[in-house]
Amino acid sequence: MDKIEKLHELLEVSAGLFPDNIAVCYLDRSITYHQLNSSSNLISDDLKAIGAKEGSRVAICAPKSIDFVSSIFGILKSGAAYLPVDYSSPIERNKFIIQNGEVSAIIISKELFHYFESEFSFVSDLDNNLVIAKNNNSLSKKSPPDLAYILYTSGSTGIPKGVMYSNSAALEFVNWSSEIFKPSHIDTFSSHAPFHFDLSIFDLFVSIKHGAKLVLIKEEVGKQPLLLAKLIAEQKISIWYSTPSILNMLAEYGKMEKYDFGNLRFILFAGEVFPITQFKVLKNKVPAAVYYNLYGPTETNVCTYYRLTDQLYTQIPIGKVCEHYRCLIVDEEIFIRGSGVMLGYWNLPEQDAFWKDSSNNVWYKTGDLVDIDGSGNYIFKGRRDRMVKRNGYRIELDEIEVALDKHDFISKSAVLGNANSDGQMIISAIILLKTDGEKSVIKMKEYCMNNLPSYMVPNDIVFVEDLPYTSSHKVDYQKLKLLI
Repeated sequence: MDKIEKLHELLEVSAGLFPDNIAVCYLDRSITYHQLNSSSNLISDDLKAIGAKEGSRVAICAPKSIDFVSSIFGILKSGAAYLPVDYSSPIERNKFIIQNGEVSAIIISKELFHYFESEFSFVSDLDNNLVIAKNNNSLSKKSPPDLAYILYTSGSTGIPKGVMYSNSAALEFVNWSSEIFKPSHIDTFSSHAPFHFDLSIFDLFVSIKHGAKLVLIKEEVGKQPLLLAKLIAEQKISIWYSTPSILNMLAEYGKMEKYDFGNLRFILFAGEVFPITQFKVLKNKVPAAVYYNLYGPTETNVCTYYRLTDQLYTQIPIGKVCEHYRCLIVDEEIFIRGSGVMLGYWNLPEQDAFWKDSSNNVWYKTGDLVDIDGSGNYIFKGRRDRMVKRNGYRIELDEIEVALDKHDFISKSAVLGNANSDGQMIISAIILLKTDGEKSVIKMKEYCMNNLPSYMVPNDIVFVEDLPYTSSHKVDYQKLKLLI
């Protein structure tokens, strides 16, 4: 077959090579590659009949399911781009995303459809839980050429922004992943991340490319370490990918010693810093797996990577740049360019996101600050966009978090900066301790003074029983501000 140029062609090729292999399973249901290819063709036909085509977008707002996967490939086959929406988010936020995306149609849970009936007309039932509906409004804005999907992330202004990805850029990542991890049709991939989160691109398209099995993990199971440990063992998952928070929860509370994880070949993590003390706990419980730290914002997907070895670490590096990228360090910030970078933000100006060098090369500014170790690996330091000033010093709040998360008894920390009525910057460290941690403000302050410059030591130490997280398993700082 000619070179693959579209994401949906990955399914078509695997359906020809491995028609009877299980493509996706969820709870007690599974679907073969032949069946998945056929069901996505039917969805594509339905969408084309109501105007979905190249240049348009179709939203999906539903819980994770096999039909969700069929819908993604059906949308791609119609020529449109898919726009996954977090069905559990507030309705008003979802309405904004769907309206902002100017979608021609939606595939949505029946229970949510009534919220959108003023703008969308029912077309057909997709299954017992999903419906297809057509936008009643005329749409004028076309997608950029080759657009495959739009992932909405929280914006610095508080308004969600849509990251646009082309088929060619996504395939660069899929092909790079294939070279690095060399999966095959006998592998079983996890699908822990929600489909509106960029980790899902690896789960979906790398597994499908190789005719492997993809195990969809129900959201409720994904948050319960005892159930999650059992599922990984029973499904014989061989390639796992999630945020470190999930892996830490699994190692600490999943009673992993009860199960056989001999099938786990790779454990991949991304999205946040994995404190070394927590990583060691996991490594001791699954020593045979190969571990990779994958780094990159949604705008680049994975752009650096690091394979962990048995050496001693004070912090896990984010590694070296992926082969299809180039990087540049400007005032400690990592800039990225290459064939895998996003097209831009949907309906938003791009002048702040990109930078041109003297040779007119365009670089994406990640906002992440790094050091370089003696081996040429990048070490994450913090975020430029969470900078505050105190007593004239610039302070990256994430840098304080990185230091706190190295503490043996801290499960997770979150740091906030707020000016008081006098205009003084007050830094608060909100700390979730491990089960054997001691709630001692004095000892925690002493730790901070020993591990941070004096101007970075938090004014307040607050111990909490839980931290709020977004649906993509990152600390929800906006909710945290309301709780403190």
